[in-house]
Amino acid sequence: MPPISETEEWSDRVREVLTRYPEPLLRLVAGRLIKPRLNQPIDELIEKSVSTLGNPPIVDRRIRELPPASRKAIALIGLSRQPRWKVGHLITALSALGHPEGFAPIEALLEAGLICPELSPHLTFPGEFAAWYGQAGTLTAMVFAHPGVASRARGEDLELPDLSDPEHETSHSFRSADGLEWPLRLAAVWQQVHAAPVRLTLASTLFKKDQSRLQVDEVLASPLADQLAPAPDGGILALYWARAAQLLEDADGELRASDFPTAWNTGLVAVLTQLVAALPHVETWDPLAGYAPSDNGLSPFPSASLLALLLCRKAAVVSPAAIATWLWEHHPSWAGTLPTSATPDRGAEWVHNFLLGLAFPLGLIESDGEYVRLSALGKHLLAGGPEPTAPPAFPQTLLVQPNAEVLAYRQGLTPALIGMLTRFARWKGIGPACTLELTPEQTYRGLESGLTLPMMMQTLNRHGTRPVPASVEDLLQRWSNKRERITVFSSAVLVEFPTPADLDAAVNRGVVSLRLTDRVGMTADGTEPGLSQLRLLANRDYESKPQRCVSVAEDGITLIVDAAQSDLLLEAEIGRFAEPAPYESPGVRRFRLSPPFLRRALEQGLTLGDIDMWFQERSGGPLSATGRLFLLGPKATAPTAENLLVVRLPSAELADGLMQWPDTRRLISERLGPTTLSIEPEALGPLKEVLAEVHVNLETAAQPGEILANNP
Repeated sequence: MPPISETEEWSDRVREVLTRYPEPLLRLVAGRLIKPRLNQPIDELIEKSVSTLGNPPIVDRRIRELPPASRKAIALIGLSRQPRWKVGHLITALSALGHPEGFAPIEALLEAGLICPELSPHLTFPGEFAAWYGQAGTLTAMVFAHPGVASRARGEDLELPDLSDPEHETSHSFRSADGLEWPLRLAAVWQQVHAAPVRLTLASTLFKKDQSRLQVDEVLASPLADQLAPAPDGGILALYWARAAQLLEDADGELRASDFPTAWNTGLVAVLTQLVAALPHVETWDPLAGYAPSDNGLSPFPSASLLALLLCRKAAVVSPAAIATWLWEHHPSWAGTLPTSATPDRGAEWVHNFLLGLAFPLGLIESDGEYVRLSALGKHLLAGGPEPTAPPAFPQTLLVQPNAEVLAYRQGLTPALIGMLTRFARWKGIGPACTLELTPEQTYRGLESGLTLPMMMQTLNRHGTRPVPASVEDLLQRWSNKRERITVFSSAVLVEFPTPADLDAAVNRGVVSLRLTDRVGMTADGTEPGLSQLRLLANRDYESKPQRCVSVAEDGITLIVDAAQSDLLLEAEIGRFAEPAPYESPGVRRFRLSPPFLRRALEQGLTLGDIDMWFQERSGGPLSATGRLFLLGPKATAPTAENLLVVRLPSAELADGLMQWPDTRRLISERLGPTTLSIEPEALGPLKEVLAEVHVNLETAAQPGEILANNP
């Protein structure tokens, strides 16, 4: 069954919410969204409403019909890349944009069907959106937008001012980060939580023990590699950020490690997009105070951080101080949450720390240390620019040292490789060259997460600048042996090589890692190997009828395999009753029937009919006569050896006559062939006499024991 796409998942969420609306409200929402002409059934209204959200022309028309504040609200959702927002944060952001109407713009969006409320499964929907907002709580009420709607609203003008500083627009000293800093730190905190889950209070805050552990951790508390501004309590930020990005999940009051999202296997841009989208759900961190859980009220960080980035979108080059001044004058709650020490510069340090300590390492902006501007990634996410080109790939980026430490050069790291290393190697340092350590505990955790030793070795060898040292390979082998596992692959790609030497070469190059036979291998996780490194001769559909790919030599025991027609099942099948023959020529495989193998096949439950059927499918004929001799000879009556005379007649007609005439038939022991008879030695004389009566002379042949009968 194919996986459900993201759009289908959100469509299902919308459908579920619409089914909980009372009929009058549903008809109101559907009437504004799809404008039905008839009084249609409820089910039809729901399905048409859901399908309309994926219809760009209609969605664009409905957005244009909204009041300005509502258009800006849906634009904020689209630009943030986060479909789920707390209503309070949207109201705060709208107030900063000059629309202090409170819940009214959100209610207009709800009534238009362009956003939906998140409904508690334990509460009955009250029937009106304003009543729902009060029931859900002004601090916790959440709405979401279908991706088909959010993506269409990103071009809406938010009427933000241009805070550009023209004097710095031509500066060439701006630089950008590689975007790996925060993915690396989120991977490190994932590893921490995987080793020991983090408990949360009822208010979703940290207990003192876990708070201290994250604040003093040598990896998470270390300065950023390309630091232009500090990120206080970076470990706690990474924890809550990882939670918002679905790297961690809530379970029974604990944060536990979940599987790495699929975006981590897609590429760096996809991961950074996911992290940007997660920022509105980070509410316990502040660029000045660090860990700052809010006892009451809404954190200003989600709305203020998004507005700060959008002000960068509007300006070519801007200073954090100019953005801070605008927030100070327009954001309704941001200035009130700043410490007293931040008052003189109107929170410029807050904006400076956010942009240069978080957005710059994330790759959203470029900076010269004082001024900022959007990077290519920032323009792609916030201004509709093209997706930035991927940096050059450096697959060989790891150096495994004999002391089991791994040096990882950043220029070759990718999210997929970071995720894989995080599962079985402990992060020791994050910098221009990151360091990891292979330990028994982390190896066990890697095995528990579904990895195998060949998968770990394949990762280290494929991305290593040199092969893994034998001492390290031995360590991993011994550690993994203590965690014996049975691995089940729901599907796998098997690769058959012409010779064992070819398989050895493929293992050394990292194309495959598991040896299933001396010539068949597969990747450690069963996925398709890099086919660009292989010369593909053929592939097989194993649901089709078996191909004829075996020919039987004249000796009846040598089986020759046609490599172009054979499949991977052949070797397992033929190995039940034949043994491999030595490789006499490259690319040609031979097997030989032998009595022990055939007898073993019978002992394992095969019958002569089964073997005949296999030979019929694979060679076009039944088991050879030699094979039948090997198989049936021991069960047959013992043959006998006798001294007889052979009589060879010139034609079959004469032999027929001798067999039919009673006087000669009584003297013949057995007919050996069309013109050949056998007689006892003592019957030779009487046979000559009888044949003389019909004028047939029986003469002795040149070789002993063979007599010729000639007609004179």
